[in-house]
Formats: sequence, structure tokens, C-alpha cells
Amino acid sequence: MKQVQVTLISGRTARQGIGLEVGKQSEGYIQSVRTVMLCPEDASALGLAEGQPVKVSTGQGAVVVNWANDKNLGKGMAFFTYGLWANQVYASSTDGTGMPILKGIDATISSAEGEKVLSLGEIVESLKGGL
Repeated sequence: MKQVQVTLISGRTARQGIGLEVGKQSEGYIQSVRTVMLCPEDASALGLAEGQPVKVSTGQGAVVVNWANDKNLGKGMAFFTYGLWANQVYASSTDGTGMPILKGIDATISSAEGEKVLSLGEIVESLKGGL
């Protein structure tokens, strides 16, 4: 299976902000937070087709999400908007700072052809199992 090593960064986006105005259960918001942005070179190295899911994996966990090209990202960088899907790959530990580390995380991106991007309800149900 092809994979690329990336540095994962997170943040908020304008598209996410617009979605928040409508609601966190709106399709616009959900699409904005379950998509990882890749540079075209990394997407090409993976042989990704539009609409094909990818798996984002870190030492903390993994999640299958959509992907999109972002020509403003450099090779080896990926951007994952803050949200429930991104939370699956970040540590909850704050190391005493009060805020988890959400930038500069080592991650692996691989094709997840044939795998499903979980819905909001499915993610929530999977988290209930850990309680």
C-alpha cells in the first residue's frame, strides 16, 4: 500500500466558520471537518483519485476521511481542520499547557480505497464504546 509521511497541522477555516453559523450537523460543516488537505504532489504520489478516501494515522489513532488538493501546502505537509474526525488522531494530553498539541504532528497518509468515511453519528457511537 502506498503511503506518504507528512507533518499534520490543524486550524480553523472560513468554510468551517460558515458551516458553524448553520450548525455543526449541517452538511457544509461536516464536509469542512472530515477532509484532510494534501499538496498535489503528495496526492499524486499516492495515486489518489477524486472522491477516494484516505486514512490519516498518527501514534494516537487513525481515521478515514475525504481529501482535497491544496496547492498552497508544501510537500510533506497536510492540513486537517479542527473537528471530531481530526480529534481521532490527536492526543488529548496537554503537557500542562491547557491545550493539546495540534500542529507539527508526524502522520502517515495512505489510500483507503474501499473503506468508509464514518458519519457524525457513527463516530459518536464509536466513541461511546470507549466510555
